Amino acid sequence: MSTTQEMESPYEIGVGVVCADGECGHLHRILIDPTNRAMTHLVVGKDEHSARLVPAALIDHAHADGIQLICTTLDFDRLEPAEATEVIQPPAPPSGSMPTNGGALGGYGRAKPETVTYDRVPAGEVQLRRGERVHAADGDIGRVQGLVAAPDHHVTAILLTEGHLWSKKEVAVPIRNVVDATFGVQVDLTREEVKDLPAVDPANIG
Repeated sequence: MSTTQEMESPYEIGVGVVCADGECGHLHRILIDPTNRAMTHLVVGKDEHSARLVPAALIDHAHADGIQLICTTLDFDRLEPAEATEVIQPPAPPSGSMPTNGGALGGYGRAKPETVTYDRVPAGEVQLRRGERVHAADGDIGRVQGLVAAPDHHVTAILLTEGHLWSKKEVAVPIRNVVDATFGVQVDLTREEVKDLPAVDPANIG
């Protein structure tokens, strides 16, 4: 009989992702609904600027070496971009004001629109990036590497590297101990409690 752990899958940020008929890039980010603690999208692409928002429903399976999607590369290319670009117009000059040097080309006449590119994250959701800081109850304790999720895409643990230099190890912090993931990951464990967690090998998950 399969155990719950055998049914879980690791999602290490940075692994390769393949569609049903070929490669489509790497995993760059993971979007999560913090209300029900479930993955909603994977951000996948050859680079972050061309990446797509892949709904969790398109995941076939995941393992330590990569992620398999059920869609074709053509379907993948039709998914929503993971980045958005917006052109911000400069503010209009106050009514009745004059250019700073009195000429038509000076002052306000030189203001140009600004182009801003940002990550697309649906309202109410948060994202995980590789290398984000993990904050224990009494200080920083490591960096995000990915997460572990059940077949229904509910997150069961956050994967992080803990330690320094030769003593580094990867551990899985149970999702019940994660209190926030808006700016980095905040857990309710102390640094000593995180250090006492056993090392995990993503290859042995699932």
